[in-house]
Amino acid sequence: MLRRVLPVAGGELDIEHPDARRTLLDWYAPHSPEHVRLTLVSTVDGRAAGGDGTSESLTSRTDRMVLGVIRQHADVVLVGAETVRREGLRRPRRAALAIVSASGDLGGHRLSTAEGRTSPVIVLTTEAGAHRAADAVPDAAIETLTTGPDGRIPVAAIIAALRARELVGIAAEGGPALAAQLLAADLVDELCLTVMPRLGGPDLPVLGDGAAPVTPLTARQLLVDAEGAQYGRWSLRP
Repeated sequence: MLRRVLPVAGGELDIEHPDARRTLLDWYAPHSPEHVRLTLVSTVDGRAAGGDGTSESLTSRTDRMVLGVIRQHADVVLVGAETVRREGLRRPRRAALAIVSASGDLGGHRLSTAEGRTSPVIVLTTEAGAHRAADAVPDAAIETLTTGPDGRIPVAAIIAALRARELVGIAAEGGPALAAQLLAADLVDELCLTVMPRLGGPDLPVLGDGAAPVTPLTARQLLVDAEGAQYGRWSLRP
């Protein structure tokens, strides 16, 4: 069961019910077709991975269901290359998949495609990394961008490149470094954060190692399940 704490008197949802996904789609409807949603999962003490060093051992069936609903509302799922190399990633069922890698190094990636999932893949890289990225993911569209002074592709350029492809609803799923860059650039409209009832784990802060910007949040929705996991929607815009 999911209990909707916010808005007040929001009711309960049995995720086993046949209409549960339809209800979640309504609860997670975006404020606008053009949006950037940052979707993260963490422990209570802010760690982004479970005992095996990945988020897979931290997440839950309900969290994956919420993630699928957020993806369904999006045109593209945006991830960093380190996440793909470390955790692997299943291609979204409907949305495109965009991977950021300045070096184009996707060697050893575990990008899987389930039956019936033929969504396009875009690798946002540099001229130097384009050939490496094309070799790693032969069916990907390669978008070359210029790095900034820090050697990274500016996140503003990433968002602009996706929107130039008419991919305006963006579900950013990290990892921590990309999440921190998006927040620092004030490009996130909404944070969807799952907090699992756990402490400890690998030293992988959910927003990376650097100092995160102080950002006021407005609670739009809070769901709680029977195990104490919290599923929050937090707006970064008025």
